[in-house]
Amino acid sequence: MTEETIRVLYLDDEEPNLFSFKAAFRRDFEVHTCNEPHKAVRMLDDAEFHVVLSDQRMPRISGVEFFELIMPDHPDVSRVLVTGYADTDAVVDAINKGQVYRFVSKPWNEEELRNVIKAGYDLNRSRVNNAQEGQQVLAAMDGFVGDLDRLTADLNSGHEANNVAQELSLLKGRMMEERIRYGRWVELQNSRSK
Repeated sequence: MTEETIRVLYLDDEEPNLFSFKAAFRRDFEVHTCNEPHKAVRMLDDAEFHVVLSDQRMPRISGVEFFELIMPDHPDVSRVLVTGYADTDAVVDAINKGQVYRFVSKPWNEEELRNVIKAGYDLNRSRVNNAQEGQQVLAAMDGFVGDLDRLTADLNSGHEANNVAQELSLLKGRMMEERIRYGRWVELQNSRSK
């Protein structure tokens, strides 16, 4: 099984920081850098990224504001705030708004940041898998509701109660199978988080 390449986007208005980041991590990850927030938004719209890092202090927009901007369209991406300042207001703001996965200080420790990016990737994959599982469960529930509506209409139109009862029994079996499948998935998620 081939491991997926971790796609990382780093936004910073200072070119030397972007160059250093790319030089440090290009062998480990697929690294993209950008010095303009509006370009970073376009990059996010054009390709899937697992982890996005942003400098906090930039001329037009802060890192927290950038994360607020991308949150509605890219809720699954792991967001890492990079700051060279002891900016506790920004840290508190980011925590309260729930947009930032981690904080990293400049200058960063390469090994620590590498581990933060890998953990951010794991969080991203978990979010995506949870969303997909949720969609599967919703689709199954929609199917069950459709079947119940059809059976109710059959019963109301005079179809034999025995036939409807048999179909209800089959539907109950399918619902139980879905419940068991989902229960196993939940147990697996819980065991992974321990």
